[in-house]
Amino acid sequence: MVGSILVGEQSDRPTVPDCNDFGVTVGAWVDLPGEFLAGVDAACPSDADTVSHMRRLGSIRAGESYLAWCRYQTILVLCDRLLTPTGSSYVSDGFGDIVARVAREAGITRYRASVMVDDALCLRSRLPRVLETLRDGIIAPHQVRDIISRTNLVHDDHRLDPVDPDSPRIIEVLDASIAEVLRNRVGSWSTAGLRDMIDRLVFGHDADAVRERRREALDKRGVWTENHGDGTAEITAVMAAENVRACDGAVRALAATVCDRDGRTLGQRRSDAMLALLTRSVFTCRCGENDCTATAPDGSAGAAASTQIVIHVVTDADTLAGGAGPGWVDGHGVISDEHVHDLAARPDAILVPVTPVRTPPARVAADGSVPTPGRREEDETTMGANVRAPQQDTSSTGRSGPVGDSTMRDAASSKVVVIFPGAQAADPYRPTTACAEFVRVRDGYCTEPGCTRSAFTADVDHVAEFDHARPARGGATSSENLNVKCRAGHLHKTHGDWTDTQYRDHEGRLVTEYVTPEGFVIPGEAETLEDIFPNLRRIRFEQAAKAPPTPRLIVPEHHPRPPRTISERTAAKHAKRRAERARNTARREANRRARAEAPHHQQTTRQDDGPPPF
Repeated sequence: MVGSILVGEQSDRPTVPDCNDFGVTVGAWVDLPGEFLAGVDAACPSDADTVSHMRRLGSIRAGESYLAWCRYQTILVLCDRLLTPTGSSYVSDGFGDIVARVAREAGITRYRASVMVDDALCLRSRLPRVLETLRDGIIAPHQVRDIISRTNLVHDDHRLDPVDPDSPRIIEVLDASIAEVLRNRVGSWSTAGLRDMIDRLVFGHDADAVRERRREALDKRGVWTENHGDGTAEITAVMAAENVRACDGAVRALAATVCDRDGRTLGQRRSDAMLALLTRSVFTCRCGENDCTATAPDGSAGAAASTQIVIHVVTDADTLAGGAGPGWVDGHGVISDEHVHDLAARPDAILVPVTPVRTPPARVAADGSVPTPGRREEDETTMGANVRAPQQDTSSTGRSGPVGDSTMRDAASSKVVVIFPGAQAADPYRPTTACAEFVRVRDGYCTEPGCTRSAFTADVDHVAEFDHARPARGGATSSENLNVKCRAGHLHKTHGDWTDTQYRDHEGRLVTEYVTPEGFVIPGEAETLEDIFPNLRRIRFEQAAKAPPTPRLIVPEHHPRPPRTISERTAAKHAKRRAERARNTARREANRRARAEAPHHQQTTRQDDGPPPF
């Protein structure tokens, strides 16, 4: 299943007319399945529309995964034929021969080849179901490497029940759990999202291994230097994750004190700021102007070291009280319960709940009574009466867990949703501080597919645009209609023609989608902090209703003339997006009804041994 592109040569294979955009002759890929190309003619790609090329990108990505699986498969066949169990060295057991074959054929180093061989053996013996997801194009080759590295701490002989020899091995259960999530979770897996998902499952299945790995890692902390031979050198420090975040924050804060006319790059300023902090020397702006507006601290740079650096740590009340459960550190990811307890015991730790301390909830609703996309308006009012909102303990000092008050514990146990005010009373466009902070905690990262920007340094955005002229028509200032976007993603939405949508699926998961101007739908992030802390799904922030609800029927707005002013063009763009979201909602509802009716008419079977479903 190998094709070739021939430039200036003759081939025995049938060829197609020379219509390549780059002026070269393209040989026909006669043995390449059409699923790799999504129906786009490789010889004349310009004939296909933009949506077809967007589909082609996904097909090519799945094809790359399938070819990577084929490579692992071939390496494993070589291992079966050439490895000798009786060997006692790198050469005599045949491993060196396999590495040499892979390295010399690909023109890579022996180290890279040995990593590929080790990965192939690890996938077959420890993560066979994850390997199948690579075959089926669900994950990419680089993501397989991340899964291997983050599951290495689980030993082969660890079992769910240590005293029962017949108990399943933890790595087998973990392999099945990771593969199940990858297959059943719709969405994009960024580096941070995949890391958090794996670490969450590893901690859930082998918490002792996570705790032990952290102790061993802390024992290896230190500082190292290396000369580069060109007049520069490198300094490296290994320490606890929260300490690295604090050091990075201090360096960034000091580097940002120069004026706009400083000629150094950001990296150069950060290097100089780090030197100033370590040596307690003066860090100054280098603009050389007498009217410099730099705000660098007077005297030594030690004054900047006292700048308050905030490191966000998320956990739940039970873990904070001493129970077993994960935590999450902004910029690092999932941490163990021991790590959470150590952070909470620090003298500079400030523990704050994600729900408002002084503002009581507006109401407490049964889980089924919370409005969901696609449900008719009259259904939302007849699902059941709201439970009276409990009074919140106003005597709290604020030193409680992120979901740590009695209201949230009752909500989690009774499967209800606690709803707080989401918009400021004086300006309904502005979310309350508690609402904005909750959205950042819930998302963890920018919601753009693949973006790993921290939610705490990003913008909170209305998914369905807030209509300043007619607020009742626009998107509400509520946690269900707010998400986090990095500044680049936020500006791209504001000034571009893309449409994003946010809704909860049939399992109650918050789903985001990005729609191109041509109508191609790209799923958003597959993992959020709601997956680590399910109690976050029991919290809502809603905008108080000040006008009758907008009718579900959305009709296009007819203008007597094309929009001319900025406000008219913005209103037209928002109307187009509302219509697009209405069509997407209708499409999701039709698909949901089709899935619900399918079991009554036919039974579907899955054949994992068939060709990859591109």
